[in-house]
Amino acid sequence: MELIKILFLVVGSFFGVKESLVLSEKTIVNINPEEKTIVILRKNIVSIIQNESDNLKVRTELAAISKATYKWSSEFKDYTKKEKRFFISKDTKALNSKIRLTYNKVLDLKVFGIELNKDGKFSMTNFPKSHTKSADGELGKRYWISEANKTFSFTEEPLTKIPEAYKKFKRVYSLFG
Repeated sequence: MELIKILFLVVGSFFGVKESLVLSEKTIVNINPEEKTIVILRKNIVSIIQNESDNLKVRTELAAISKATYKWSSEFKDYTKKEKRFFISKDTKALNSKIRLTYNKVLDLKVFGIELNKDGKFSMTNFPKSHTKSADGELGKRYWISEANKTFSFTEEPLTKIPEAYKKFKRVYSLFG
Protein backbone atom coordinates (compact mmCIF):
# COMPACT_ATOMS: atom_id res chain seq x y z
CA MET A 1 0.00 0.00 0.00
CA GLU A 2 1.05 3.58 -0.73
CA LEU A 3 1.99 5.93 2.08
CA ILE A 4 -1.19 7.82 2.93
CA LYS A 5 -0.46 11.51 2.53
CA ILE A 6 -3.96 12.90 3.01
CA LEU A 7 -5.85 12.12 6.18
CA PHE A 8 -9.61 12.53 5.97
CA LEU A 9 -9.94 13.93 9.47
CA VAL A 10 -7.16 16.55 9.29
CA VAL A 11 -8.75 19.62 7.72
CA GLY A 12 -5.55 21.36 6.58
CA SER A 13 -4.17 18.31 4.79
CA PHE A 14 -6.35 19.08 1.76
CA PHE A 15 -4.72 22.49 1.45
CA GLY A 16 -1.07 21.61 1.98
CA VAL A 17 -0.98 22.79 5.60
CA LYS A 18 1.84 21.00 7.35
CA GLU A 19 1.37 20.12 11.01
CA SER A 20 -2.28 21.15 11.04
CA LEU A 21 -3.89 21.20 14.48
CA VAL A 22 -7.40 21.28 13.02
CA LEU A 23 -9.41 18.05 12.80
CA SER A 24 -12.96 16.84 13.07
CA GLU A 25 -14.64 14.74 15.70
CA LYS A 26 -16.50 12.83 13.00
CA THR A 27 -15.73 12.51 9.30
CA ILE A 28 -18.14 10.93 6.83
CA VAL A 29 -16.69 9.93 3.46
CA ASN A 30 -18.77 8.89 0.45
CA ILE A 31 -17.05 7.63 -2.72
CA ASN A 32 -19.11 7.20 -5.86
CA PRO A 33 -17.08 5.35 -8.52
CA GLU A 34 -19.76 5.83 -11.18
CA GLU A 35 -19.67 9.65 -10.86
CA LYS A 36 -16.00 9.57 -9.79
CA THR A 37 -16.72 11.77 -6.80
CA ILE A 38 -15.59 11.87 -3.20
CA VAL A 39 -17.62 13.82 -0.66
CA ILE A 40 -16.04 14.42 2.74
CA LEU A 41 -18.21 15.87 5.50
CA ARG A 42 -16.39 16.90 8.64
CA LYS A 43 -18.57 17.40 11.68
CA ASN A 44 -17.52 19.40 14.72
CA ILE A 45 -14.18 20.86 13.76
CA VAL A 46 -11.94 20.92 16.81
CA SER A 47 -8.34 21.25 17.85
CA ILE A 48 -6.21 20.43 20.85
CA ILE A 49 -4.97 23.79 22.15
CA GLN A 50 -2.24 23.61 24.75
CA ASN A 51 -1.05 27.22 24.62
CA GLU A 52 -1.85 30.63 23.14
CA SER A 53 0.54 30.01 20.24
CA ASP A 54 -1.50 26.94 19.21
CA ASN A 55 -4.71 28.96 19.47
CA LEU A 56 -3.37 31.68 17.18
CA LYS A 57 -2.05 29.10 14.70
CA VAL A 58 -5.45 27.37 14.50
CA ARG A 59 -7.40 30.61 14.09
CA THR A 60 -5.02 31.75 11.35
CA GLU A 61 -5.22 28.38 9.58
CA LEU A 62 -9.03 28.30 9.67
CA ALA A 63 -9.33 31.87 8.42
CA ALA A 64 -6.95 31.13 5.54
CA ILE A 65 -8.27 27.77 4.31
CA SER A 66 -11.89 28.90 4.48
CA LYS A 67 -11.25 31.56 1.82
CA ALA A 68 -12.46 30.61 -1.65
CA THR A 69 -9.09 31.61 -3.15
CA TYR A 70 -6.96 29.45 -0.87
CA LYS A 71 -5.01 26.91 -2.94
CA TRP A 72 -5.56 23.17 -2.73
CA SER A 73 -2.75 20.74 -2.03
CA SER A 74 -0.78 19.80 -5.15
CA GLU A 75 -2.00 16.22 -4.52
CA PHE A 76 -5.25 17.29 -6.20
CA LYS A 77 -3.85 18.94 -9.32
CA ASP A 78 -5.34 16.24 -11.57
CA TYR A 79 -8.80 16.37 -9.97
CA THR A 80 -11.25 17.99 -12.41
CA LYS A 81 -13.45 19.64 -9.79
CA LYS A 82 -12.71 20.75 -6.22
CA GLU A 83 -15.30 22.37 -3.98
CA LYS A 84 -15.18 23.30 -0.30
CA ARG A 85 -17.65 24.84 2.09
CA PHE A 86 -17.40 25.71 5.76
CA PHE A 87 -20.61 26.13 7.72
CA ILE A 88 -22.06 26.20 11.22
CA SER A 89 -24.35 23.30 12.12
CA LYS A 90 -27.83 24.22 13.27
CA ASP A 91 -27.90 21.63 16.03
CA THR A 92 -24.49 21.87 17.71
CA LYS A 93 -23.49 25.36 16.50
CA ALA A 94 -20.07 23.90 15.69
CA LEU A 95 -18.00 24.52 12.59
CA ASN A 96 -18.27 21.84 9.88
CA SER A 97 -16.83 21.50 6.40
CA LYS A 98 -17.82 19.72 3.24
CA ILE A 99 -15.42 18.90 0.43
CA ARG A 100 -16.48 17.49 -2.91
CA LEU A 101 -13.85 16.25 -5.34
CA THR A 102 -14.15 14.79 -8.82
CA TYR A 103 -11.35 12.47 -9.88
CA ASN A 104 -10.38 11.09 -13.30
CA LYS A 105 -9.20 7.56 -12.62
CA VAL A 106 -8.97 5.08 -9.75
CA LEU A 107 -5.25 5.79 -9.49
CA ASP A 108 -6.18 9.30 -8.27
CA LEU A 109 -7.56 7.72 -5.07
CA LYS A 110 -4.07 6.64 -4.01
CA VAL A 111 -3.60 9.94 -2.20
CA PHE A 112 -6.28 8.68 0.21
CA GLY A 113 -4.68 5.25 0.52
CA ILE A 114 -7.44 3.70 -1.59
CA GLU A 115 -6.55 1.42 -4.48
CA LEU A 116 -7.71 -1.67 -6.29
CA ASN A 117 -6.57 -4.97 -4.80
CA LYS A 118 -5.79 -8.13 -6.77
CA ASP A 119 -9.51 -9.04 -6.76
CA GLY A 120 -10.48 -5.71 -8.39
CA LYS A 121 -12.05 -4.31 -5.21
CA PHE A 122 -11.29 -1.08 -3.41
CA SER A 123 -8.87 -1.58 -0.54
CA MET A 124 -8.11 0.93 2.22
CA THR A 125 -5.87 0.50 5.27
CA ASN A 126 -7.72 0.30 8.57
CA PHE A 127 -6.39 2.55 11.31
CA PRO A 128 -7.98 1.28 14.54
CA LYS A 129 -7.42 4.59 16.35
CA SER A 130 -9.59 6.33 13.75
CA HIS A 131 -12.58 4.16 14.77
CA THR A 132 -13.57 3.60 11.14
CA LYS A 133 -16.98 2.06 10.43
CA SER A 134 -18.68 1.19 7.17
CA ALA A 135 -22.08 -0.27 6.32
CA ASP A 136 -21.05 -1.23 2.79
CA GLY A 137 -17.42 -2.17 3.31
CA GLU A 138 -15.96 -5.28 4.87
CA LEU A 139 -13.10 -5.18 7.35
CA GLY A 140 -10.43 -7.77 6.73
CA LYS A 141 -7.27 -8.25 8.79
CA ARG A 142 -5.77 -4.85 7.92
CA TYR A 143 -7.91 -3.39 5.16
CA TRP A 144 -11.43 -2.21 4.46
CA ILE A 145 -12.64 -3.84 1.23
CA SER A 146 -15.47 -2.46 -0.94
CA GLU A 147 -16.88 -3.19 -4.36
CA ALA A 148 -15.17 -0.99 -6.96
CA ASN A 149 -18.33 -0.46 -9.00
CA LYS A 150 -20.65 0.59 -6.17
CA THR A 151 -20.87 3.67 -3.98
CA PHE A 152 -19.41 3.12 -0.56
CA SER A 153 -19.10 5.21 2.54
CA PHE A 154 -17.40 5.12 5.89
CA THR A 155 -17.07 7.22 9.01
CA GLU A 156 -14.07 8.00 11.17
CA GLU A 157 -14.29 9.19 14.78
CA PRO A 158 -10.68 9.54 15.99
CA LEU A 159 -11.55 11.34 19.22
CA THR A 160 -13.80 8.57 20.51
CA LYS A 161 -11.24 7.57 23.11
CA ILE A 162 -9.26 10.77 23.63
CA PRO A 163 -7.00 10.49 26.69
CA GLU A 164 -8.30 12.29 29.77
CA ALA A 165 -5.19 14.46 29.89
CA TYR A 166 -6.10 16.02 26.51
CA LYS A 167 -9.84 16.52 27.02
CA LYS A 168 -9.29 19.84 28.79
CA PHE A 169 -7.36 21.14 25.75
CA LYS A 170 -10.04 20.24 23.17
CA ARG A 171 -11.65 23.27 21.60
CA VAL A 172 -14.73 23.19 19.37
CA TYR A 173 -14.91 25.95 16.76
CA SER A 174 -17.79 28.06 15.62
CA LEU A 175 -17.39 31.07 13.37
CA PHE A 176 -13.60 30.55 13.27
CA GLY A 177 -12.88 31.37 16.86
